[in-house]
Amino acid sequence: MLQLALLAFLASFICYFVQWTFGQPMIDQPICVGLVAGLIFGDVTTGIIIGAAMEAIFIGNVNVGGATSAEPVTGTVMAVCFVTHMGMDQGAAITLATAVAIFANIIYSLIFNVLMSFWAPLIDWAADTGETKNVFIVHFGGALVMNAAMAIPTFLGVYFGAEPVANLVNVIPAAVTNGFNAAAGLLPAVGMALLLRMLWNNKTAIYFLLGFVLVSYLGMPMVGVAAIGAVVVVVTAYREMDLMDLRNKIKSLRETGVAAGTLSKAEVEEEDFFA
Repeated sequence: MLQLALLAFLASFICYFVQWTFGQPMIDQPICVGLVAGLIFGDVTTGIIIGAAMEAIFIGNVNVGGATSAEPVTGTVMAVCFVTHMGMDQGAAITLATAVAIFANIIYSLIFNVLMSFWAPLIDWAADTGETKNVFIVHFGGALVMNAAMAIPTFLGVYFGAEPVANLVNVIPAAVTNGFNAAAGLLPAVGMALLLRMLWNNKTAIYFLLGFVLVSYLGMPMVGVAAIGAVVVVVTAYREMDLMDLRNKIKSLRETGVAAGTLSKAEVEEEDFFA
């Protein structure tokens, strides 16, 4: 189990380190974490599938400053580990991983917001010395310490939990497993609902209705819906650019004191419309 726990630690550490050291490229999102964990555990397909399922759950999860709601890296890595090496059913692993992600957020907050505050004096010292080498050492040294600390819960979860999970898999009744699968199927709907709470307004509602009609009544695959969505975005962007140019033109004419009578009829109508 030690080797398996070390692999889980490595997967979490890579995701944390790249995310917080190289400009936050969003590698800590479940779909990316699933890929990294799949590569390390030797089953890329399973890693991507679980990562995509977890992404649907946490797609509306946004952590701002000290206000955090979930920490999906630990949950996703553990889910991939339990499915690929413990033989756990995918639905049960995803359901368990969701609870782990919420619980791990407490540890994440303590490490990120409390423990690393003690690193601040070293940062001040490196800045005061004016030496690039000292800044480099403190920066990457702090990154190693912080991200290693954040990956420790994943290590402990796999090290102490892998064997009990393996034993539990053999005694779980089929009815319980089916219940986990049903719960896992509902969790993405919860994630989408959280996302809609932030995005929903009267102007965008029509686009959600369009997507629903395309999928439910026309049977269009998600890739096709995404392609249509991309076209709508481009068309809307061009329209907004044209309107912005028109507003800027009218504003410029007003600032230069051009009388409305010197404008064409169409331009006067446009000015009255946007006034």
